[in-house]
Amino acid sequence: MHKILVVEDAPEILLILENVLQGYDYLFATSLKQAQDLLARTQFSLVLLDVELPDGNAFDFMATAGDKFRGAQVIFLTGRGDLASKASAFSLGADDYIVKPFDANELKLRIDAKLRKFAATANQQSIMRLGRLVCNLQEQRLFKNDTGQMIDLTFLEFRIFRLLAGTQNKIFSRAEILDRVWGHSISVTDRVVDVHISNLRKKLAGTGVNIEAVIGTGYRLEVDSSLQPPNNMSLPPSHNAM
Repeated sequence: MHKILVVEDAPEILLILENVLQGYDYLFATSLKQAQDLLARTQFSLVLLDVELPDGNAFDFMATAGDKFRGAQVIFLTGRGDLASKASAFSLGADDYIVKPFDANELKLRIDAKLRKFAATANQQSIMRLGRLVCNLQEQRLFKNDTGQMIDLTFLEFRIFRLLAGTQNKIFSRAEILDRVWGHSISVTDRVVDVHISNLRKKLAGTGVNIEAVIGTGYRLEVDSSLQPPNNMSLPPSHNAM
């Protein structure tokens, strides 16, 4: 069953969400610390995330701890309706942005749509082997198969890796990467794509997996065909609590 994490501290909003989420399996966190603890222990399909919490800002939280979301769909649910806040959310990898006050029926429809997307993604093959890498797609964790060392990717770096690795040697334009990774954010530029890919390439160095820049076109992922990862390579145990 899908699990939903709600990160919200306003009592009146929590009451509304209790009604919206009837029939779902959900947990509430009223601070970012509580949210971080729950994300470390549990695999969530979807996170409803307020921006202003007692112990910090959710934008900063997602920027520094986005990898802990491990593939969950993220919907910002906030009173901030300004364009800059929306741009920040989508640039960090949010899947949707809803401004309070909101229509409860519309929120439920959006939650259902995001859960269908999560389910479709989760049904794909969960383990991918490329070069000297083994990737757990569902948990968004990437390992070197010769040492078992985990490669620390950010939330957005993993999304880019997954997109490029899903179709090796296909050239993805910057515009396509923007659309597939950041969605419909209007503030993210080609330069942002270049910066994230530059960081990703450094982390993949020596693994036999290379992201090649195709001048004037975009990027593609190439794998050294001489490197055949062992099919019996075991991953570190999952820390998910389902």
